[in-house]
Amino acid sequence: MESVVTSPAENSQHLLVVDDIESNRDLMRLQLQRHHYRVSLAENGEEALAMIAREHFDLVLLDIRMPGMDGIEVLQQIRCSYSQLSLPVIMVTAEDQEQRLVEALGVGANDYLAKPLRLPVTLARIEAQLSVGRLATIQEDVVRFTSHDLKKPLLVMMDIAETMQQEAQQSGVMPADSGELLDLLIRTGQNMQQVISGFLDQEGLSHGREEPLRRVLDLNQAMQKSLQANMDYAARKGITLSSEFAEQLPSVQANEFRLCQIMDNLIGNALKFSPRQTHTVVRTRAEGEYVMVEIEDNGPGLDKDDFSKLFIKQARLSNRPTGNESSSGLGLVMCKQLIALDNGAIGARNNPGSGATFWIRLPVSKLKEC
Repeated sequence: MESVVTSPAENSQHLLVVDDIESNRDLMRLQLQRHHYRVSLAENGEEALAMIAREHFDLVLLDIRMPGMDGIEVLQQIRCSYSQLSLPVIMVTAEDQEQRLVEALGVGANDYLAKPLRLPVTLARIEAQLSVGRLATIQEDVVRFTSHDLKKPLLVMMDIAETMQQEAQQSGVMPADSGELLDLLIRTGQNMQQVISGFLDQEGLSHGREEPLRRVLDLNQAMQKSLQANMDYAARKGITLSSEFAEQLPSVQANEFRLCQIMDNLIGNALKFSPRQTHTVVRTRAEGEYVMVEIEDNGPGLDKDDFSKLFIKQARLSNRPTGNESSSGLGLVMCKQLIALDNGAIGARNNPGSGATFWIRLPVSKLKEC
């Protein structure tokens, strides 16, 4: 049975140190590795540019004075392909190179360090540049993911409005179930408001405000909200959506909005890729020091090649939506990022018979429920 699991991990940032003196390179590598950075070394500008062209780096420490292609020439080449935000470069300079440093800053250096390097200052300036990059990435992802999460409720609202309009035009009167349709329209609009509010909370992270509140939650209650939010979508696709919640489930500590975003995407995906007259079930259970949520469907399941693509940006899986819905692949990427914020894990497996099961795992809270 194929399966894939992702969990929060310290994926250290990848730094490139460029210096023509071997002892300088080796000392910097040892010091940075002790602080959990991944470090690659280049002894000249040509080698550095070749390495940047073939692999990803989060930051470059670049010596100004080097034989052949000097640091400023290397920086000019880097800035032809990478902005200061996408690949920060910190110049390393001797005290007598002030004019060259001014030139480097004009070309696009993010910051500088003076030799001899002092480790606390070096670490602080590296982390400052990496933090700016991380916040920019969060902002870009939030905009992309929020647009993704607004699509489904917007389509539902358009479908309801078009149904009411068509029936009114054909019969001259509002449909008999117009009250129920209006209720659904309002609930869907409220769901969109929650997504927008969540977006504004995440946007606050990039402007220095506090992270959205994590609190002790009854996971069954949170899952029930997500279940109800997808009932109408399931009914319109002719799919039975049910729950099997464990009793006396331990509490978890998480941000409820983030958790509901994750569940809405996982339940929505199960419904999106399942044919009519099938069954999707949401389960909760305790497993040691963790609480599990599983979403099991009776769809086609995942191909062997799909497992290497799950939770990866812009990856396309083999299955296609069964109701002509759009599918960008962003939802699973968002789920992976959001569950990590609450110290959780996410994974998937194929069922023994048919279909697939996606799951999330959260640690049991050590605090009492509020």
